[in-house]
Amino acid sequence: MKPYLIPAVLLASLLAGCASAPRTTPPLTTKPGTPGISTRPVQAGKPVATPNAEWVIMGVTPNGNILHEVDKLSLERKGTLVQFRDRKTIFNPKKENFLNTPRHKQSINYWEVDCAAATFRLTRMILLDDNGREIINRTYNDSEIRAMPVVRQSAGFQQVDYVCKQQA
Repeated sequence: MKPYLIPAVLLASLLAGCASAPRTTPPLTTKPGTPGISTRPVQAGKPVATPNAEWVIMGVTPNGNILHEVDKLSLERKGTLVQFRDRKTIFNPKKENFLNTPRHKQSINYWEVDCAAATFRLTRMILLDDNGREIINRTYNDSEIRAMPVVRQSAGFQQVDYVCKQQA
């Protein structure tokens, strides 16, 4: 099995099938310090925390089981490229099909978006269990996961639309 198949399947299942109705009101935010990820390495089995994060709620999946958020403080713009992280929280993991990905409660994903080309690419994925402990922490290079076009009316489209409209 190719090493990029698992993250590609995860990415496709989370983004392409997770459309929410277009937002008509400004996104909600959660307070900094919400559990998530730190930029420092963690020891295996220790819960992960995000000391500097401002999570903006993008929406939930149509079945209401996955909450999608973007960390507004993680946005880094380099020309037309924007790097950011998002968090997906699964309310009831028993209702989800994880395919080749381990069962998890939360995922913290790092993305690179080309706003001009309307493409996005996963650069890092961290999966957390029910207790906030790290299951997987993996980075991806250009050859493992290539940039993909953004699918309209998907959760990924809402995220890309949000991060590309933020001030530089």
